[in-house]
Amino acid sequence: MSFSEVHFLSDSLKQGVSMAVFMPERGPFGSDAKPPYKTVYFLPGYSGDYSSIITMLGVRKQAELKGIAIVMPNGQNSFYVDHPERNASYSTFIGKELIERTRDMFNLSHKREDTYIAGISMGGYGALLNGLLYSDVFSKVAAFSPATDPWMLLREPEKGGFGNREFENMFGSFEDYEKSKWNITRTYTEADKKDIPELFIGCGDRDIAVDSQVKSFRKALDGAGVPYKFWETTGNHDFEAWEKMMDPAFSFLAGIPEGSRNSLAIPDSIMEGK
Repeated sequence: MSFSEVHFLSDSLKQGVSMAVFMPERGPFGSDAKPPYKTVYFLPGYSGDYSSIITMLGVRKQAELKGIAIVMPNGQNSFYVDHPERNASYSTFIGKELIERTRDMFNLSHKREDTYIAGISMGGYGALLNGLLYSDVFSKVAAFSPATDPWMLLREPEKGGFGNREFENMFGSFEDYEKSKWNITRTYTEADKKDIPELFIGCGDRDIAVDSQVKSFRKALDGAGVPYKFWETTGNHDFEAWEKMMDPAFSFLAGIPEGSRNSLAIPDSIMEGK
């Protein structure tokens, strides 16, 4: 496994940005994947960054075992939406610029069927949002405890800690939000089924922050006949719960059975040679 930290000037954001990139190793202890590699663009949550993801979750393990490259940008509490008037077009950055720049830098597949997006909490919302907006780029979405309804965070401030100003600064008024492309409940239920990526949604059974949002979002998907895979684990809105989702989510993205590649082990062929 190789690990890189990359810094470059973003045209979409008009500032220097950084990202972490894990590339799978071609060796006896990793997968048998060969370049160009399948790729997951993994979005951190609110107040988080890629360093917290690297520290708290087994990202390297998943890259190695599933044979998938993992790209992690920072989201800067943006909800991964566009605000061109502020030089903060994070949706455009994720769905276009980041794809182009990473494919220029690394040996990544350019195929839609090999390109995925995932994220945690705010990043889960960003993954669902941009997975649909750029469905010509992403074929699968994995959302860990996604904040599927930012407005609900406003109505239930004890769960999210957001206030009127923060919501309106990001999305405008509730009326603006309801009819906008940032309202993913509406966009998913109104979208043409053929344009919707394959979906994995995970949530802890005691998730105080987004449990009600996820249930409401799933109900809307069910009503619209939108297929998805739901994976529930024990836990709250925290890294312990998200670590439990790693193998199921990355197995879903890699298109392999859960648990089939979830431990680093010396291959039998090597042991037999001793």
